Amino acid sequence: MLLIMAKVLISPLLLATSTFAMHKWGAVVGGLILGMPLVSGPVSVMLFAQYGSRFAVSAAYGTLLGFVAAAAFCASYAFVSRYRPWQESLLASLVAFFLSVWLLSLVHMSLGWILGFVLMALTSLAFTIAEPDEAPTVAAPRKRSLAIRMVAAGFVVLLITASARFLGPEMSGLLAPLPVLATIMAVSFHRNSKSDAVHGLLRSAVLGSWGGAAFFATVIMLLGAFGPALTYSIAAAAALMAGSFAMQLQVPVPSEHHEVAVARRPAEAIAVMPYGIR
Repeated sequence: MLLIMAKVLISPLLLATSTFAMHKWGAVVGGLILGMPLVSGPVSVMLFAQYGSRFAVSAAYGTLLGFVAAAAFCASYAFVSRYRPWQESLLASLVAFFLSVWLLSLVHMSLGWILGFVLMALTSLAFTIAEPDEAPTVAAPRKRSLAIRMVAAGFVVLLITASARFLGPEMSGLLAPLPVLATIMAVSFHRNSKSDAVHGLLRSAVLGSWGGAAFFATVIMLLGAFGPALTYSIAAAAALMAGSFAMQLQVPVPSEHHEVAVARRPAEAIAVMPYGIR
């Protein structure tokens, strides 16, 4: 009973926290948080609790590659959303995700090679997404919308852990980063015609996946050698450190045009001031 409650509650509570963080600090920070293992991390813990460390470690290898499939989803949605409505963008990005999952299921490499491939793929895909001109703001979440996101997160954890024995550890791991949360939020922004918010969210989510990669690389290296509580605590710390580093990549470098515009702005402001204010 306790295990079922944990499955249902952990990811939704993490999602609710990230949603309010997104409202407070914007889509860029929110996207970085979404890239963290909010769903796949609890899935890994539940797989360990149900099937043991060997199963959880095998699944973690799959999850590392699964972040590349999630990044392919984000990049595809960002590209298609420039020209097509949200329905077509969502269909194209889901096709990209599941096609990537199928291709990545054929990959068998050591941890070092997988980690190098994942980091290179995440970085490359992140920078295919246009950086927003301004940091987009995010409206406060509605209760109904937040409830839908939380239910979706809990459902994914239940579905993957319940079908893990049938799917096997590798496929369960590959599907764990299924971007349900990014889907809901990207579609919401897209429907409200906030293209900058969509691109900022998805670009940050891909870079934030560095945190997920660090989390599961740590699980692979430590689970079995150390206790689960220590392993997952260190993995969470590694995820936060990697996510913080990814956040630094989001700091925009001012362009020459932007610097000129900023330099001219005070003079232009003075020029249009009423004489009485000067």
